[in-house]
Amino acid sequence: MTELPPWRDPSAVRTAAAAVIAAAAGWFLLRELGPVVRPLLFAVILAYVILPYHSRLRHKMSAAASLALLGGAAVLVVAGIAVVVYASALSLAEELPALQKQAVALLHGGDDWVKDRLPWLHRAEGGKQIEEQLAAQVAGVVAPMLAAAAGIVGDAVVIGLYLLFLLGEAAQLPERVRASYPPERADSILKVAGDVNAAIVSYLKAKVISSLAIAAPVGLILAAFGVPFAPLWAVLTFLCNFIPYIGSVVAYLLPVGFAFLRLPLGWQPVAVAVLVLGCHLASAMLVEPMLLGRAVGLSPLVILGSLAFWGLLWGVPGMFLAVPLTVVAVIVMGHFDTTRPLARLLGG
Repeated sequence: MTELPPWRDPSAVRTAAAAVIAAAAGWFLLRELGPVVRPLLFAVILAYVILPYHSRLRHKMSAAASLALLGGAAVLVVAGIAVVVYASALSLAEELPALQKQAVALLHGGDDWVKDRLPWLHRAEGGKQIEEQLAAQVAGVVAPMLAAAAGIVGDAVVIGLYLLFLLGEAAQLPERVRASYPPERADSILKVAGDVNAAIVSYLKAKVISSLAIAAPVGLILAAFGVPFAPLWAVLTFLCNFIPYIGSVVAYLLPVGFAFLRLPLGWQPVAVAVLVLGCHLASAMLVEPMLLGRAVGLSPLVILGSLAFWGLLWGVPGMFLAVPLTVVAVIVMGHFDTTRPLARLLGG
């Protein structure tokens, strides 16, 4: 009997169709349930950061007091960051007309420079068209920016609630797993959970320290030169450092571009650009390699692919979650024979 090629084998076709349907259903569910799942995942990540300190504090106080102290502090920090971002967004929205005028002045200055030195490149109506386009873009930025800032505040409240419940249940999870499964199965589940815990804690601890190491000097530099909203840019630098590759570019261009718009044209904005660039280069070449090492365990191509996937699915919040979720997926796949080769392929 002649063997059918794979594309004509009914079982292979059924398997491929089931895989496509499962992928489409997973995409649809993740997209629709994003407003619920995203805050929960952020709360889980915060819980990973807090639980090691909870283990240390349990030697000095009761478990309930330790969870209450750490959970309350984490909720206050998250809420404080959200309030700072929202307040800065309100102030920035009020500054947008002045920023527009400054940008128009810079454009006119550049247009005059081109007219005087490169007349063959000058267009008579080009400056006016750019000015009109800039005004339209500024008008369209205010409402989405305020809506995004208000969404951050709302998400912070939900994340805080999730976090308090997660911290309360985390200590009882091993006992519940052992009570629900046979001993061998329970040990296997707890082994996977332990590997996930170790990887995520290692990554988050290194990433938090490296993000603080770059956000603090950037904020100090901006404040020293009198750049408005220095705390906002410091928070932005801290958060964007959790997005590999793309985040560093955004965290550099936004505050530096704002400095060129608000500071007098001369050596000051250039100094800000050089010093902030030095902070980013020092972080990328010295701090992060020293702290992160092989904590992530993913190849750069896999990281870029995960950024594209989760960013397309959930936008900017998905980019923040891309690396931790991919690390968890690789660790889980590494514990099963059928998916272990794929896990090794995705590893760094």
